Order: sequence, then structure tokens, then C-alpha cells
Amino acid sequence: MFVYLSKVLPNLVYPAGLIMFMTLIGLIFCRSARAKNCVLWLILIFVLVTGNKLPGGLLIRKLEQAYPAYDGTQTADAIVVLGGGTITKSAPRQIVEVNGGGDRITYAVKLYRDGAADKLLLGGSYIRWRDGEVLSGDAVSSPASEMAELMKMYGIPEEALLIQDKSLNTAEEAAEDAKILKELGISRIILVSSATHMRRAVPLFEKQGLEVIPAPTDYSFSDREWENFLRFDAATAYTFFIPAIGNMEALQNAVKEYLGYYVYKMRGWI
Repeated sequence: MFVYLSKVLPNLVYPAGLIMFMTLIGLIFCRSARAKNCVLWLILIFVLVTGNKLPGGLLIRKLEQAYPAYDGTQTADAIVVLGGGTITKSAPRQIVEVNGGGDRITYAVKLYRDGAADKLLLGGSYIRWRDGEVLSGDAVSSPASEMAELMKMYGIPEEALLIQDKSLNTAEEAAEDAKILKELGISRIILVSSATHMRRAVPLFEKQGLEVIPAPTDYSFSDREWENFLRFDAATAYTFFIPAIGNMEALQNAVKEYLGYYVYKMRGWI
């Protein structure tokens, strides 16, 4: 039930959901022209704020700075790679593909080749009530198995790969991964995921009694890009005033992480 609610309810407080609610209020409850105009102005202001690049950008930047980049000097017993960076191989796709979070796969491969650890634990499963039974060929696919398929394409030996395909969210992933790690006597891990996800992911694994070395990747901003993002001059002024869907999406992603963090904290998972 928690997984279902965690996927459904946040949509009601994301920008698109709130715009829908405000529109419905205007259509159903506002009888006078004045009331409808007030709702229209409210929607316009909301779009201008949520579609502006600063709210989402500032929140994303704060999330990405929660942990420093991995410096390459520390080693561990295993590299744990969180699911969420793959797209299933199904027609007409000829291979497993990667989405915006696919950087975690290539980064984990690099860490393995650099000798950071000699095992890679790959986690995650698809939610069947939402995604159906996700098939790849004749087998049921999962983010974990898809990452393994890509890593073998990159030359990672199969014996180095551990697959955990039971978890449906990050909290379950930490718990299920910890079971496998503890059975193998592993207590020190390098955790690889998107930089925005680290604030929530690291304490979940630490709560399982693991020593965690964060290795964030998939950054939205480099330091140079962040300076350019904040630059205000004749060439960039329009980016501060004209709303864009991408800015709403960035804000939504940030809100998702903050909501997840505080819900997990209230439930005592971190």
C-alpha cells in the first residue's frame, strides 16, 4: 500500500496536479466572472513561479551538494548501484537503453575497472501494477537485470555481478541489498546513484548498519554550468522570466526527493 500511495499521491502536489486542481476550482466553484478571473490570475502566477528556472534549480543544486564527489581514493567490498537508469529492451529497441539516470551505470563500470571494489550489486524491480509484467525476450526484466546486461556488454565479468530484483523503491532496495551484503560479510560499500538522490539514499543504507562511501553521478550542474545558470545579462535575461516545462520538471524532481526524504524520516527509515 505504501508503494502505491508513494507513487500516486505526490502527483497531486506536483505543478501539473496543482494546476489541474486550480482549474477545476475555477470551473466548478467560481460562479462570478470576478472569481474566475482571480483563479486565472492565480494559475498564471503559479505557472510563472514554477516555470521559472530558479526554484527548481536552487533546490536541485542544494540536493546535489549534500555529499561531495567521490575522490577515487577509498575502496570498499562492493559497489552498490541503485536502479532507475535503464529502459527495457522491447521491440523495436534492440538493446537495453539508458535514460537520464544512466550515468550511474557507466560510472559504476569505471569504478570497478579502477579497482574500487571487486563486486557490483545491482538492485531494483519494476512495479507490476503500474508497469505490467515487463518482459525482455522470454524473461521478466528488472532494472537490476538490465543493468547487468549492459555491464556485461561493457566487459564486466558475470561473476562480479550480484542481482537483487525484489525492491520497488529506495527504502526496499536498501533493505534487500543489505540482506545480500550481510550474507556475504560485506559491510563497507560505495553507493552509486544520481546526485539528487544521495541525500535520501545514503542514510537509508547507513540505517541498515552499512558503512557508505557516496559516489554521486548524473549531476544536473557542473560548477561552471551553475555559474552560467545564474548569469544575468542581455543574452540570458529571458531565461529568468519566460516559463518552461523543463523548469517545472526540475522543480518536480526536487520536490519528489524532499518529500521522499521527509516521509522516510517520519517513518523512521532514516
